[in-house]
Amino acid sequence: MSGLQHLPPLLRVYEGCARAYIGNVEGANLIKLNRETPQISYLSYPEFERDPHPALIGSLIVSLQSLDVSYRDYSESENPPILHRKETFVPQDYPGRKKFERLTQQEERWGLYENPSSIGTQNRWEQLLDEKRVQLAGHRLVRAHSQTGIESES
Repeated sequence: MSGLQHLPPLLRVYEGCARAYIGNVEGANLIKLNRETPQISYLSYPEFERDPHPALIGSLIVSLQSLDVSYRDYSESENPPILHRKETFVPQDYPGRKKFERLTQQEERWGLYENPSSIGTQNRWEQLLDEKRVQLAGHRLVRAHSQTGIESES
């Protein structure tokens, strides 16, 4: 399901200009429109549906001002950028949106977003989960117990 049809017409034209210049971006499942400069990023999160915080494996950035195109490959990175608050990237009628929202609400209650600039990479996120003694079980946050396994958050 594409969220492009939910954008205002002017933003669809903006994205269409980038796509007309470079063609379709294979594997891109998230499109970011920059608010500051005329720039479109095509991002690839292949595990978007399954992984509660999917890793970015590639980004293609198109500058509509200079017509420069840059690509960054994270597929071999040991510490790739990851995505949080997935519900903010999908339309209201997206099938998994409620599940994404529930996870974000749990993570907020556990204080995992107190310092959002420090949790953008996989290693730092996992370190924070360890510090807070929680772990993910699918799209649910559960308390980690060193001796007794895991227990659902109430």
